[in-house]
Amino acid sequence: MAAEDEKTTVEVGDTTTKEAASGKGSNKLILFGGLGLGVVVIGVALALFVIKPMMSDSGGEAESTEGHTEQVDSHAEKPKPKKRDSHGEAASLVYAVKDIVVNPAGTGGTRFLSVSFGFELGSAELAAEFTERELVVRDALITILSSKTVAQLTDAKQKEITRYQVKKRLEQILNTDEITGVYYTDFVLQ
Repeated sequence: MAAEDEKTTVEVGDTTTKEAASGKGSNKLILFGGLGLGVVVIGVALALFVIKPMMSDSGGEAESTEGHTEQVDSHAEKPKPKKRDSHGEAASLVYAVKDIVVNPAGTGGTRFLSVSFGFELGSAELAAEFTERELVVRDALITILSSKTVAQLTDAKQKEITRYQVKKRLEQILNTDEITGVYYTDFVLQ
């Protein structure tokens, strides 16, 4: 009988060794699969956040002392009169301020917002004042936008609040109440 006990012990030991070996094989498969997936995710993130912005960079940017990035060349358009309305009256003017680029608050310069605005104006005189005071207008836009966090910039309700803040600040700066609309014409957050 002692021989049968040894034989049983040896078989159980072999079975245990086979089960352990198959468990190690599946652990290796999971480990290498996880590593492969991690490499793919890192590659995609690198392509989206590093390589793509480098490829699409126009080269006309300069870093200001406050950490905000702003285009060097002027991107404001002259006001364009809208088409005449159904009554034949001239509609209001739209003044565009393009390519405001800022780093949102709390990102440490790792994220950026590129935004353009269209301002609906009630008079040609106000359009002329927008042109004359373009740098002050751009500064106000940069100040307001760079104080916003990424969460505030992506929330629809907060975007409307930002639109209202921009309108009120520009009316205060230009000493007018003839800004009838503020429109986002471009909004890219990366």
